[in-house]
Amino acid sequence: MSAPTERSEKDPQERQEERGAGDRQDLRENDARQRAASSADTWPTVVLLPALLLLRYLGEHPWAYWTAAALGLLGTIGAVVEITAGVRHIVHRRRPLVALWVVFCLATALVVLAIRLVDTW
Repeated sequence: MSAPTERSEKDPQERQEERGAGDRQDLRENDARQRAASSADTWPTVVLLPALLLLRYLGEHPWAYWTAAALGLLGTIGAVVEITAGVRHIVHRRRPLVALWVVFCLATALVVLAIRLVDTW
């Protein structure tokens, strides 16, 4: 007789664990769905701006050129991630004007950096 009582005691615990795991997954899915585009998605410009300033004012020095290139690479990686997220927001119609603004800012910064790097080369 002890076997049925043990089973009945384990069932509610197992159900709670299953519900808890399911609730956490639902919360993650809701957070992912509700995340909307914001102007904070332009964070790679914080890395790209010093690179552009180095090229603008100290571009004739080799150390400044290579430092700007390294900063530009880090900024480019971040910009590609955020541009991809911006395009996803546009496709899913989540605040499309903000997403367009983010994509425009980051793409412009990348183009200007590329032009400055090639021009200084």
